[in-house]
Amino acid sequence: MPAPSLLKKQREFVSQCVGEGLETDEINKRAAKFRPPFQIRRSLADYYRKKNGVKIDEIKEAGEMDALCTGLSIRESRVAILQEVTSKLLLMVRASVDFDEPQYRQLRGLLDDIAKETGGRKLNVEHTGKDGGDLELNITINGPRTSS
Repeated sequence: MPAPSLLKKQREFVSQCVGEGLETDEINKRAAKFRPPFQIRRSLADYYRKKNGVKIDEIKEAGEMDALCTGLSIRESRVAILQEVTSKLLLMVRASVDFDEPQYRQLRGLLDDIAKETGGRKLNVEHTGKDGGDLELNITINGPRTSS
């Protein structure tokens, strides 16, 4: 007896699960909680993988690009969060009578992170000459002239 065809919501659900990279048994575990519950065979999961393969790749690429252009990948966002946390810590410190060592270290760490994010602290500065070659120094010392 052939398996009953899936409802539209079930097909969409399977497509979503396949897009997440789930295996057939993982899809079936989730499908058991679906209303109405259902099961699929590996062949059907493979069918959806082939059918949606190109779309999934495009979606993943777009998602990766979106992740690179939003959220914590943007320096300004990271700095804003660091500043918010620093402000809260400063309020806590000012409210307390004792300024203990862990709070001091945490505050210094946050300020250091902000400096690094904004370019305020350079960890490595390399000096090279023209086209990456050796650095040439010409030193001229101006001082009182003495007669010889």
